[in-house]
Amino acid sequence: MLTRSKISLAAIAFFFVYVIFNLSDWEKKNLLGWDEAGYYVYLPGAFIYHDIDQFRFAHQIVHSYYYDDSVVFYTGDGPPGHKLNKYPLGTSLSEMPFFLLAHWYCNAHPKEFPPDGYSTPYMAAVIFSAIFWVFSGLFILRKFLLRYFSETATALTLLLLAFGTNLYFYTFFSVGMSHPFSFALFCFLLYETERWHSRKRVINAILAGLIMGFITITRPTNIVIAMIPICWSFANGKIGDGLAFYRKQIPAIALSLVCFFSILMLQLSYWKYVTGHWICYSYQNEGFDFGSPHIWDGLFSYRKGWFLYTPVALVGTIGILALALKQKKLATLVLAYLVVNIYIVFSWQTWFYGGSFGCRALIEAIAILAIPLAALIEWIFSGKKLLVNIPVLLVFSFLIALNVFQSYQLYQNVTLWDGTNKAYYWRSFGKLHVTDEDRKLLNQ
Repeated sequence: MLTRSKISLAAIAFFFVYVIFNLSDWEKKNLLGWDEAGYYVYLPGAFIYHDIDQFRFAHQIVHSYYYDDSVVFYTGDGPPGHKLNKYPLGTSLSEMPFFLLAHWYCNAHPKEFPPDGYSTPYMAAVIFSAIFWVFSGLFILRKFLLRYFSETATALTLLLLAFGTNLYFYTFFSVGMSHPFSFALFCFLLYETERWHSRKRVINAILAGLIMGFITITRPTNIVIAMIPICWSFANGKIGDGLAFYRKQIPAIALSLVCFFSILMLQLSYWKYVTGHWICYSYQNEGFDFGSPHIWDGLFSYRKGWFLYTPVALVGTIGILALALKQKKLATLVLAYLVVNIYIVFSWQTWFYGGSFGCRALIEAIAILAIPLAALIEWIFSGKKLLVNIPVLLVFSFLIALNVFQSYQLYQNVTLWDGTNKAYYWRSFGKLHVTDEDRKLLNQ
């Protein structure tokens, strides 16, 4: 039966395929640079050049593909004779199946595409991997949401997440970052957490542990998402029932922790190989300032405000009130996660996270916001009043159109990767071209 949520998912799949074959920059020689290069470089280093501790091939790539120095941005100080990749390796593991397929193809056609890790098929592999995992995350998220919400609420939530948030930009226009992969992992964790607590099967606890491991080695600060599986029973029932559940699940929890640490060992082993230490802080001079978080700037500023550039996130946050009407404890858990995560994210010294569209560090959090967002949509549409439903649908359509358009503006360098102020934001609003006079507003 073709339900509303299936139609929504099919529309997303259709658009994803369209983008793959019409918009993606497979031929763009500097598709990978800066952070994207650092996340990716494990793959050519391990499978082609057999060099993950010095990255001597980097200068060859710079010369061959006319990259600027951003392609070697990943290197940091290590022991003498070693270069430490500061970026965790989880993203490269998500890209690996597609990388290996591209490598096989390039080896079969070496005259057309050199098997060097950076020719066109490898760039296509990075694009395909991001799109595949994001769609997989949305596919699983649909199954999770249908356990709690209606077809209509689930369908609209999926559309808003796919096209109304900066997940869209980082899936299609700035590929290779860790956030789309983290988003998918968050969706998988939600699904396995719910199945573990409802079915009480060991396999779901094991899968949750494995997913938590991959989440941690993709973006270590995202370990805060462990709040969700740890507190899920308490958020969906009485405290006594939750304690009884965990007492009965001690063997499953132990296996889950073993699986978590087995995945974590992949990152620890790399650090041990390069530095001689199991634990190291690869970001060196970068860090957190927990005493002075930039929460207001991070949420509302014209520079990178999450709620300004991703207003769907604000709608989802408001939806916590609607969720509380249905499941107060679950709403409390979602709110607690958001508060802790937002505090950590905006305590980073570079709280604006360099060149980005909105706050990219909170992209994965929209997987959790899907819960209150769906609750709000269900509450609004439960009355089936056209005088309310039609304006709401128009607002949602506007939010999607705004996000798609502003993503394209950034892609065309109309808006800025960093440094936008109020005057320039509103001068460039709705434009595909700006003048030098417009850009002078950036100095105000």
